[in-house]
Amino acid sequence: MILEKEIRSERWQNGERLPTERELCSRYGVARNTLRRALQSLEDNKLIVRHVGRGTFKSSAAAQEVSGVLDLDRIEEFSPADVMECRLIFEPGLVPHVVARATKADLDRMTECLKRGGAATSLAEFEHWDTELHDAIAAATHNSIATSMYRSLARVRKQARWGALKAWIMTPERMKKVQAEHAAIVAALRDRDQSQAQDLLRKHLLNVRAYMFGE
Repeated sequence: MILEKEIRSERWQNGERLPTERELCSRYGVARNTLRRALQSLEDNKLIVRHVGRGTFKSSAAAQEVSGVLDLDRIEEFSPADVMECRLIFEPGLVPHVVARATKADLDRMTECLKRGGAATSLAEFEHWDTELHDAIAAATHNSIATSMYRSLARVRKQARWGALKAWIMTPERMKKVQAEHAAIVAALRDRDQSQAQDLLRKHLLNVRAYMFGE
């Protein structure tokens, strides 16, 4: 369709909002259902971003900024420092929902992750159970969006940069300290102590950031 050629050209600038569906139908002489199929294909190919009530934008980093959308498919490209900063904003905010909604199964999963982390014999194994524990906390909100957001942020751990940082700073002594912090967080969540759990989780993330970036 001509629309795709114009999207790929300079007909619209990156981040610019496209005309309405009615205007596009008129411009290209097509029916509404034909246009919608074309727009869906363009969106699937990440050439546009669409939002109900806001319009359709030519896709790019600038377009994502204009539309207020974070492209979580690119999370592995983001810096570990930026991801840690986002975790500090995001994860403590999950605690009230965990305290209110966590089931026995949720808490038992946290305890199992804690146990497996304590028994880890390598940094890779410890990192796996560290990730699983934080995932269990996010999942205990029983909010699928919150869980998906945590899992998207956690994907940065697959980065070579993340692994190199952790290998450099995560001594056996620090692993023991992280494990103790994890245990205290889980205990506070079991006690449904929102204030304590939030405080412990925030301090834990601050400590990890300090280890990784020398802050």
